Amino acid sequence: MTKKIERLDYPIKTLPNGDTQNLRVFRMRGSAEGPKVYLQASVHGAEVQGNAVIFELMSFFSKHDFKGSITFVPLANPQALHHKSGTFTQGRFNPQTGNNWNRNYTDITECSHFNVEEFIENHKENITTFFKEYIYRSLEQEKVNLSKRGLSEDKGLNIILQELAAPADIMLDLHTGPVATRYLYAAEYAKDKVKDLPFPFTLFIPNEFAGAMDEACFIPWVKLQEEYQRRGEDFQIPIESYTVELGSEEVISMSEAKKDAARILHFFSQRGIIADTDLEDVFLPKTEQIAAKLIDYKTYYAPKGALVEYLAKPGDFIQEGQPLYQLLNFSELNHQDDLEKCLKEVVAEEDCYIINHNPSAVIMEGTGLYQVMRNTFEL
Repeated sequence: MTKKIERLDYPIKTLPNGDTQNLRVFRMRGSAEGPKVYLQASVHGAEVQGNAVIFELMSFFSKHDFKGSITFVPLANPQALHHKSGTFTQGRFNPQTGNNWNRNYTDITECSHFNVEEFIENHKENITTFFKEYIYRSLEQEKVNLSKRGLSEDKGLNIILQELAAPADIMLDLHTGPVATRYLYAAEYAKDKVKDLPFPFTLFIPNEFAGAMDEACFIPWVKLQEEYQRRGEDFQIPIESYTVELGSEEVISMSEAKKDAARILHFFSQRGIIADTDLEDVFLPKTEQIAAKLIDYKTYYAPKGALVEYLAKPGDFIQEGQPLYQLLNFSELNHQDDLEKCLKEVVAEEDCYIINHNPSAVIMEGTGLYQVMRNTFEL
């Protein structure tokens, strides 16, 4: 077995002083052929728990044989990681363009040089292998096209990450929420597969592109499947692509990372990457898996500016009428009898699971406070 970790440094931008900023990529290969896996973390700079999980996975694979190859990209967005304001990491948006780093990937199927009809006509065998190559070449061509007038820094990083992920059979994009539980975004096409990735909550998203990495990876395959179906032929999408939300931003926990890694390792065992016997010393938390469709993922917004106390915690089940949060506001306090007007409790409008809440107690009117799942079901 090859246990060596191979490191590759990818230049992603030149700094004003002439230095080059690099992306660190690590690869490991098993002793037998098998699936290609790609994991990245910290595309949003404050979302760091995924790096602890990558460390745990790399440590595991340095001691156990496996099939296939794994590409790890911790700290996948150095600029976002370095974007600080006081003690807080601001790195969700590019400070120059305002773009969300995870809503700026390329829908390669919308590029003029990408044509699934033509691909099917020219390829009758080894479709998975050739289509991966076709996606990669299309991304390369798009990078050339975009570079004619200079490639924007956020698009430049995003397309490099897409190229790194293009060969993968399994892509996991590791994120966190603000103050959050652990949950997945999974496309509808993968609804029969996602139970093997045993995180507590799953949001099923449409088989559509909205700018995120998981969507950028699966949308070419969705379009290929749709074209086969139009021709009356069956084609099962062979790749899996998920966004994995690992708790709260701005913190890492190595003890929780072991649990997160255990869930991912269980998933890998179900895909034949590792043997079940390799997991004998790995503790897999017992998890009830709750899911909902994206249309039932709702946000509670602040009815006015105030200081807020969050009464419901991420992962909690809250019934209609139970307290969610309370607001402290002194604007209507003119004398002693007005004190009761300063504190207002807000309750849940319906039964729901709490997925995340805002990290700040200082909020403006219209600020998103909670995101919840309603109309849930068990996987």
